[in-house]
Amino acid sequence: MGRKSLYLLSVGILLAYYVYTPLPENFEEPWRMMLFNTYLKSAVHLATFLEMLGLNHLMDSMMIGMSFDEVPPTSDENVAVTETTFNHIPVRVYVPKRKSEALRRGVFYIHGGGWCLGSAALKGYDSLSRWTADRLDAVVISTDYRLAPKYHFPTQFEDVYNALKWFLREKVLAKYGVNPERVAVSGDSAGGNLAAAVTQQVSEYSRKNTKLDSRRLGFS
Repeated sequence: MGRKSLYLLSVGILLAYYVYTPLPENFEEPWRMMLFNTYLKSAVHLATFLEMLGLNHLMDSMMIGMSFDEVPPTSDENVAVTETTFNHIPVRVYVPKRKSEALRRGVFYIHGGGWCLGSAALKGYDSLSRWTADRLDAVVISTDYRLAPKYHFPTQFEDVYNALKWFLREKVLAKYGVNPERVAVSGDSAGGNLAAAVTQQVSEYSRKNTKLDSRRLGFS
C-alpha cells in the first residue's frame, strides 16, 4: 500500500509539473495554453534526454517534432499559395485572388524560433500569413533561413537580407503587383529582431545609393 501511494504521489507531482501553469485570472482559454505548455515541456525534456544519451542533437530532435506541424502550400478560395526561392532562399508567397484596381501592399514576414527552430511551413505561420494576405489584401512573403546550430550567425541575417533585397527588385515587385512604397517588414520573436536589423540595413543601403545617384546627376 505504501509503495502504491508513493507511485501515485510521484505521478501526481509529475502531472502537476507538466500541466499546471500559473496564469492571470483574465487569461483567455487557459487550458489551451496549459496544454501547449505541457507539449513544449515534454518535447524539450525528451530532446534533452536523447542528447544526453548521445543519440541526437537537442535542436535536431525539436525540429523533427515540429515537422509534424508543417503543412503544404495549399491555395484556397481567397488566397493563392506557392513556394519559390528568392536569391536561393526558400519563401512561401501568399497572393489574394480577388482583383485589385491598384498595386497591393507587400508584407515580408520572418518567422521566430531563436534562429534555430521553425519554418514558414508551420501551420501557425501559414495561417497567419494566409489571414494577413486576405485581411489586408496584401502580398505576403513568408521567408525561411538557414538555422543554428548548423549555421552560425550572421548566416540567418544574410539569408533574410538577401531574400528581402530580391523581393524589393523592381521586376519582382511588378510580378506580384506590389506597390514599392508600401512594403512592410515584420517578424515574431527572433524573427522580429531580424526584421529590425534588415530594415535598418536596407534603409541605409537605399540612403547611400540615393546620395550616390544624386551626386552623379549633379544635385549635391
